[in-house]
Amino acid sequence: MLEQGYAGTGIGPLLASVAVPKGSFYHFFASKEDFAAAVLDSYSAQYRQQRQELFADEGLSPLARIERHLVQVERDAAADASVTSCLLGALAQASPGLGAELRERLNAAFAAWEQDLAALIAEAQRAGEVDPALDPVEAAAHVIDTFEGAVIRARAGDGPAAFARFRTFMQATLTRGVGAAGG
Repeated sequence: MLEQGYAGTGIGPLLASVAVPKGSFYHFFASKEDFAAAVLDSYSAQYRQQRQELFADEGLSPLARIERHLVQVERDAAADASVTSCLLGALAQASPGLGAELRERLNAAFAAWEQDLAALIAEAQRAGEVDPALDPVEAAAHVIDTFEGAVIRARAGDGPAAFARFRTFMQATLTRGVGAAGG
């Protein structure tokens, strides 16, 4: 699904690539959408675990953890230009054709990412590293939205430059009001 997107992923070619008979697929999944839900659940759980481990690393300041997260998502997304590199974004682009249950799971995955990032942004605010005027939830949503846009721009041919702009802009935006109060 990362290579072809949801609509472009055919069950036949997928099963042929792993030498699994079609009947075996339908033993485990009622439909392509059920399969996509299982892939999304696995991807989301793995990504959340990695994210929470990174965010819990108290050997780094909260802002350094945010920056490390931005570098990590950039590196993951830039690893292979032939793939979408973010399953959430790939499914979101196909969302008009998805069933309600899969869209709900997709929204829950985005919400979990937003919640984790918002908590870290709030921690960075308390440490005096992030603009105290920002709403952490809104800031987290903006980071995610901007990242997904960078993925699209990178795939459209802008490559690593899209991610460099994303990270530079996000770092500047998050720290804009730091030190300005009472200065």
